[in-house]
Amino acid sequence: MKRYNLILLTIASLIFASCNDFLGRRLDTNYSQKQVFESYSRMRDFGLGVYAYLPGGFNRIDGSMLSSATDDAVDAWTESNLQRLNNGSWGPYNNPDDQWAHYYDGIRKANMFLEQTQNYKDILYAEISDTTNSDRKNTFDYNKSDIGWMRAEVRVLRAMFYFELQKRYGGVPLVTKTLTLDDDLNIPRNSYDEVTNFIVSECDAAVNQLRDSWKGFDNDKYTGRVTKGAALTIKAKTLQYAASPLNNTNNDQTKWQDAAEAANDVIALNQYALHGDYSSLFHTYNSDEIILERRYGANNAFERANFPIGFEGSRGGTNPSQSLVDAYETINGLPIDQDSQYDPQNPYDNRDPRLQQTIIVNNSNFKGRNVEIWNGGLDADKPRATRTGYYLKKYLDENIDLVQNKTSVHTWIIFRYGGILLDYAEAMNEAYGPDDAAGYSMTAREALNMIRQRAGMPDVSANTKAEFRARLRNERRVEMAFEEQRFWDVRRWKIGDETLAQPVRGVGVTKNADDSFTYKYNVPEVEQRVFSDKMYRYPIPRIEINKSAGALNQNPGWN
Repeated sequence: MKRYNLILLTIASLIFASCNDFLGRRLDTNYSQKQVFESYSRMRDFGLGVYAYLPGGFNRIDGSMLSSATDDAVDAWTESNLQRLNNGSWGPYNNPDDQWAHYYDGIRKANMFLEQTQNYKDILYAEISDTTNSDRKNTFDYNKSDIGWMRAEVRVLRAMFYFELQKRYGGVPLVTKTLTLDDDLNIPRNSYDEVTNFIVSECDAAVNQLRDSWKGFDNDKYTGRVTKGAALTIKAKTLQYAASPLNNTNNDQTKWQDAAEAANDVIALNQYALHGDYSSLFHTYNSDEIILERRYGANNAFERANFPIGFEGSRGGTNPSQSLVDAYETINGLPIDQDSQYDPQNPYDNRDPRLQQTIIVNNSNFKGRNVEIWNGGLDADKPRATRTGYYLKKYLDENIDLVQNKTSVHTWIIFRYGGILLDYAEAMNEAYGPDDAAGYSMTAREALNMIRQRAGMPDVSANTKAEFRARLRNERRVEMAFEEQRFWDVRRWKIGDETLAQPVRGVGVTKNADDSFTYKYNVPEVEQRVFSDKMYRYPIPRIEINKSAGALNQNPGWN
């Protein structure tokens, strides 16, 4: 906590010699505190700057995706710092995904904005000075509405930062004001339930002050800002985690009921719909499926990191696992080991279409040629070639030419309607079973089947709560692959032993003389993994423990 305290102690020098990039705009904040909060434009830019702390998932950990620390993938670069999460060499001193200081910095900024804009109407009126003129009055009304919305948005963003901390560390200190030298800076942790209640109450308090949508407002320049749907989704996600086995050891069914109701509140907005095409969803920010996203300026960093190694300028990047590939059902809606029509020597035929929309498999077409993953092929047997026999396809812009350094805009989807339908289906099944609507608009089965129908897959076949749970978890794995869901799902479900502790496997491919292929599945293990129960929670950084004067206690198992 001390690092956070030191940041807070510099408040007297809130001369923000920095700039942030949000919605493609440079937000310069090289002003004193007084100067920032006496001007609409600087006040707005400060509020927009809080968005800079939103999570993003494109190769964010030493050039690797968090999915490469799950059973879904490995990274081609074995020296990535992410590997600490896989080999057990991480802890309070060296956590590759330590986000403690990052999110408390965002919380500090949110607290300051909320405090300094309490009398925003008076500040904005003083800046305009004369509202008898119709143009000035229109400007005042616009500015007043914008800062009013932004205050609610920042309140929700602060709640989201606490959710991001909570899912990593469990209970954390709740700091709801900008601390000064006169405050006790050694703040103990609040309980998990107290943090949950705070997030829920903040979302509830802010939701009616938020816009339904930013589409069509001021030439769409503010799409990407928090809406009612985003606030309700953060609430629903928080309650889902609180109801899950990791945090609900007594399996209190009322927690699942609360989670189901919260997810239903998002659905009931009638603001969102599934994108028509699964593949193209990840190449747009203008979709009715997206609830909240983080947009990036034009670049080619993700393609450079993840194109198959045979394309000049590529680094190989994320390599999906055989386990993930096997999770995609046959087109008949059956697991591959239950469908007699599945042919392991033609393994990618007649499979869930999302398989080849997400993963580049051997001999599939990509950027105008077939990818050669067989032994001796163009995309194999060289430094940073795939270690598993697969490359990532999801998010990649095939039109980018790395040789010419072409770029495109990328969008990291934080929340989407497909995810809410899966959240709803999970909570409804746990609370009521697969086929009881409990007075809501649809059952767990109907919500899950909406996802499957978009993919072109048959309706799910599962009769009991346990059977449905297994099918839903598999559906969640394939639908949300590489969206930073699996890493947290296996933790909140407490299934680390059967997922994160298992070795990662791939496939070996040989090209035959007749241009057919032989697939060998009993290849040596690609990567051993280490997992223990203490890893369900992150350790609090040791520096924060040491400097908290005994106020902070460490998570169990971490020294």
